[in-house]
Amino acid sequence: MTDAALAKSSLAEPVLSVRGLNAWYGDSHVLQGMDFDVMAGEVVSILGRNGVGKTTTLRAIMGILPKRSGSVSVFDQETIKMAPRSVARLGVGYCPEERGIFASLTVKENLMLPPVVGKHAVHLDEIFEMFPNLKERLASPGTKLSGGEQQMLAIARILRSGSRLLLLDEPTEGLAPVIVQQIGATIRRLKERGFTIILVEQGLHFVRSIADRHYLVEHGQIARSVDNKGLLENMDSIRGLLAL
Repeated sequence: MTDAALAKSSLAEPVLSVRGLNAWYGDSHVLQGMDFDVMAGEVVSILGRNGVGKTTTLRAIMGILPKRSGSVSVFDQETIKMAPRSVARLGVGYCPEERGIFASLTVKENLMLPPVVGKHAVHLDEIFEMFPNLKERLASPGTKLSGGEQQMLAIARILRSGSRLLLLDEPTEGLAPVIVQQIGATIRRLKERGFTIILVEQGLHFVRSIADRHYLVEHGQIARSVDNKGLLENMDSIRGLLAL
């Protein structure tokens, strides 16, 4: 993988551009005209209280939802009518909140099962450098992994696929502080290598330590966009918006 070429991606060019994105679960209109951009090499967090559409936003970008409208442009390609497998082949990796690993397969089988869809695939040696636990547990089935190891495996799997845009949904939820630190260090390392990351996360301290910008979601729309300085300066009002 050529890090220099990936890291030099121009921040003037959006990797992801979302306009007027609507999404439904049955008759429930969850996303109501989302508009935002994510630039190449950025780490951007999506914040909001439970039920406002954070996870739905990632699922809509990935094309998982059966009903959506608007525009989602990924690497300059309109994807609103694409199937999830086609979105993935553009270089988009989705790590769901429930992690989505195959419990009956070993760590090695989970890593090797997804196809490599891009030239930026992270080699297994580097994955094991990031997540040494996985190397030690290669022959272990998913059912024998801890929550932290499952999260490591879920992230490692999309890195091996060659994805350049990573959608991470609550990657630190329920994990021990030492594992949270390891996940944070991995995200920083990926950022240094030029990966673009969208992060749904509840921990303000965690996102402030790794993200460049933050989108606050309310009623299925972007209510506010702030950088880290703005997040710190408006912490009281933001905590109110997040109901923390």
